[in-house]
Amino acid sequence: MRKLQVTAVIFALLCLEPAVAQHLKPGFSKSEYIELMKLSAQFGDSTYRSKIPVPPAYTLAYRSEVMGLDNRWDLWISQEKVAVVSLRGTTEKSESWLANFYAAMVPAEGALKISDDYTFDYKLADHPKAAVHVGWLVSTAFLASDILPKIDSCYQSGIKDVIILGHSQGGAIAYLLTAHLYYLQKQNKLPADLRLKTYCSAAPKPGNLYFAYDYETLIQNGWGYNVVNSADWVPEVPVTVQTLDDFNQPNPFVNAKETIKKQKFRDRIALNYAYKKLYKPTKTAQKNYQKILGKLTSKKVSSILPGFEAPDYYNSNHYVRTGPTIVLMADEDYFAWNPMDENNIFAHHFHPSYLYLAEKLNFNSSFQEMPPAADELSGAWELDYITGIRIAFEGLYPEAKPQISFDFSHHEINGNTSCNTFSAAFTLEGQQVKVASPHAMTKVWCEGEGEKRFLNMLQKIEKYAVREDTLRFYLDNIEMMRFSKVK
Repeated sequence: MRKLQVTAVIFALLCLEPAVAQHLKPGFSKSEYIELMKLSAQFGDSTYRSKIPVPPAYTLAYRSEVMGLDNRWDLWISQEKVAVVSLRGTTEKSESWLANFYAAMVPAEGALKISDDYTFDYKLADHPKAAVHVGWLVSTAFLASDILPKIDSCYQSGIKDVIILGHSQGGAIAYLLTAHLYYLQKQNKLPADLRLKTYCSAAPKPGNLYFAYDYETLIQNGWGYNVVNSADWVPEVPVTVQTLDDFNQPNPFVNAKETIKKQKFRDRIALNYAYKKLYKPTKTAQKNYQKILGKLTSKKVSSILPGFEAPDYYNSNHYVRTGPTIVLMADEDYFAWNPMDENNIFAHHFHPSYLYLAEKLNFNSSFQEMPPAADELSGAWELDYITGIRIAFEGLYPEAKPQISFDFSHHEINGNTSCNTFSAAFTLEGQQVKVASPHAMTKVWCEGEGEKRFLNMLQKIEKYAVREDTLRFYLDNIEMMRFSKVK
């Protein structure tokens, strides 16, 4: 009891401190992933944890009680006020393994009765054919009920950045929890400015292709990753059965029987034989899968969770790998350090193996969020007015007019001065704009003052405005340059 009280005090102190601006950025970060893996490792025993110390930038704010099918989670707070929801993976307990083996699929939207007094209403995807692993959905139901109030407490204190982290079974649950949180946002049940980022590490496959498509749409542009060790077998499970029904429609199999009937007798016999050989075994396998890992397994779940009611299952078991994947490629050095061992099936699954390969990884990705100005400044702009010169505009640019375009991903203005191409860095804050001197420019000699005047004026401007396909640059609220959008 005293430990829980102390943890609650730490949580309150961390979350009630004034928070600074958001720091969470899109894109895969090697250093971020390594730090998160060290946090995930803290679910291990003392010997396991002693080899993987907690990164100094993080403090444990809360550790949940054990719930559901031996599920547990931690809340960590970073010095930069990012909250990390860390989900525990499979333990040695039978109920934890039961969550894995309860592998029938259920629709990705519905209601799951967990106990006599708790029904988990959920939506994880829009597509009516999206489906997910029921065992991990049960775990998600328990965890979400405890996680949501803590996220709300952090948000109320100003912490608006949340990382969802899971390794192994925790990674599988992280997929479902992330989708649940995003759809709560869409339903205005979570703040719109709550920012989520997800790392699923060593995760099994959470659902079917329709769920994967939907999830990948939610986290695209760098807000979610699936990290796998190429020597690890866990990301290859659950066993998947794909039938001819597991395809987008229309497809060649929808009207296969009718098409076969129209063929000549000999061809019809051969095609019918081939169709039955292809369809019947997979359909039978799918039904047996659902019977054994659904209906029969649910009876054991009900004995552990009083009041649990087995849901109606979705007639598919087509599990697919989900999310943008970062592959930690096991090479000769890795196998010299950690050889194949048939007697140790988890040799390549635990945190040390992933950390070893992650340290060797030579990869980061970055995504630049486009500010609202990106839309109105998109495309190419051609100069049609410049102030402060006595020479007529047509005399300054007799053959070609200067053009510019904005590259927000690299914070550069690219264009030409009428005879030379150039690039220059720019900064933008609201309507305020500042252009640096060109750092890349061709060396063609230009006749007259047009180029010099254009570049000098471009570096003086302070403000911009766009209206009706016209871009204006100002200095001291006086219009200095005017551009028309190139059609």
